Amino acid sequence: MFPGWWQVVAALVLQAASSASVFTAYSVVAVPLQEAFEPSRMMLMMGVTVAALAAGTLGPPVGMAVDRYSVRLLMLLGTCLLGGGFFVLSMVQSMDQVVVVYLVPLALGCVLTGPVASSALLARWFSRRRGLAMSLAASGAAVGGLLIPPLLQALIDAFEWRAALRIYGIGLFLVSAPLVGLLVINHPAQRGLGPDGDQQHAADASTAVRETGLGMGHFLRDANFWIFAIVLGCLLSAPMGLVSNLLPLVLEKDIGAQQGALLLSITAGAGFLGKLASGIIADRVDFRVMLAAIALAVALAMFGYADATAFPALVAYSALLGFMQGGVVPLWSLVLAREYGAANMGRSMGLMGLMIMPFTLVAAPLFGWVHDRFGSYDPVLLAYALVVALSCVLIAMLRAQPGARALSAEL
Repeated sequence: MFPGWWQVVAALVLQAASSASVFTAYSVVAVPLQEAFEPSRMMLMMGVTVAALAAGTLGPPVGMAVDRYSVRLLMLLGTCLLGGGFFVLSMVQSMDQVVVVYLVPLALGCVLTGPVASSALLARWFSRRRGLAMSLAASGAAVGGLLIPPLLQALIDAFEWRAALRIYGIGLFLVSAPLVGLLVINHPAQRGLGPDGDQQHAADASTAVRETGLGMGHFLRDANFWIFAIVLGCLLSAPMGLVSNLLPLVLEKDIGAQQGALLLSITAGAGFLGKLASGIIADRVDFRVMLAAIALAVALAMFGYADATAFPALVAYSALLGFMQGGVVPLWSLVLAREYGAANMGRSMGLMGLMIMPFTLVAAPLFGWVHDRFGSYDPVLLAYALVVALSCVLIAMLRAQPGARALSAEL
């Protein structure tokens, strides 16, 4: 089998382990932390908050390191930090120490094993099938979200929570570190191959390994980069704000909490399917068409949530929202790889992640503030629907073809 697919397997498992362990499963860890230290609810949420802030801030420097140094070694460091971080978390004596653990080892480990490093690795191994490869890897976050929280909860139920975190940390390292050590190869040229396993491109692939990366200033001076970042910020923040406030929203529509939880599951499941479909379609369709279709569908879902009162309608809008949101992240990686080349994947994705972070961080509290101010979520839902729909104007301004730098990296 083409070794590139083993890189996909490694990237999928790492993304499942990193994002689900640090973010998705935080609510599982928060319960014993609440019982042990009795912090305020705001302080209890500071662990995952600082991890999100640190992960976004670390994107650019980690991206530069990924483009310059061995991805394999950086991923191995990330597995050590993730496993060790949970082991250290089992020994904390206060919520202040919990925050430090999430801020330093867990946040850094999550970035080193997450989408920035994985996308940079896969951009080197694939060209024609890059969208499929990146979408499969991105689906790891959804897989981890389904498997890791119940696994961690089962460990906490079976053991005292500190022992459970030690077992989980050790197990996380013993699974992920050998996987990286055995499967990850920095570049296909190290196996005498080019992207997609084409032998005839091996010499060019060797040249790409030595290619000097672009500086951060290049991206900041590129209007296309800014436009794409704003569009992605809108497309990612709208669903995030809605999903974060979904249960209170549906309860106001006289829909039960169990049905609201089912809507969350439907959104997550549709997101998994959207990630898989996005890569297949993106390899064949102009990315601007895909972005416009996603924007219009998300706008429709936001408007639908404001208008609908019946549960079946909300099921349809949740499935639509999740499917479209799931397609954004693989498309994000694919467009940057085409535009700036595999040699600059880490830099471009890390910097864009930092630029998108304000959009995503403000979404959930903005939904809550609007509800406090107007007594309803409808104004913010309709406002987001309008903003996302209008982002099609920006999408039309994006360049249709990759820049010269990307073409030189692919040839």
